[in-house]
Amino acid sequence: MKYTAIINDKTYEIEIGANNALTVNGEPHNVDFRSIDGSSLYSLLLDNSSWETLVERSGDEYRVLIGGELHIVTVQDERTRKMAKAEKAQSTHTGEAIIKAPMPGLVREVSVNVGDHVVVKQGVVILEAMKMQNELRTPKAGAVKEIRVKPGDKVDQGQVLLIVK
Repeated sequence: MKYTAIINDKTYEIEIGANNALTVNGEPHNVDFRSIDGSSLYSLLLDNSSWETLVERSGDEYRVLIGGELHIVTVQDERTRKMAKAEKAQSTHTGEAIIKAPMPGLVREVSVNVGDHVVVKQGVVILEAMKMQNELRTPKAGAVKEIRVKPGDKVDQGQVLLIVK
């Protein structure tokens, strides 16, 4: 599984493999991370160095106390990161908003019709990807100009689903 971690405005690409294999920005590391108290105290073995850590989670944000230093770490998995990136790209649109599939998937629902008026962040399409149903929202208010998919359609990443003007 691939993750992105942001610590002090620095981004790290992390990939977790089998047998405690971990790569950070392409560099391999051996890691063992286990709970000590079943709550927030952990033992971390990283490349033969041992650390005791305190970890508190709030959504995608972790507060990590290690070696006497507190680090605020934002972590996103690959799917969440793609969704946020697609939403951000669409929200910068001032003309027509083109809603595209952020990943390959199956259209489960289209909740608008051509000519319908929509508000900012209104859900317009449910896309199933990686066994998860994702609600795609419009980044702007306006009228639905065009719908290019219907429930049951398989779509590719980047495929245009609908347009709001």
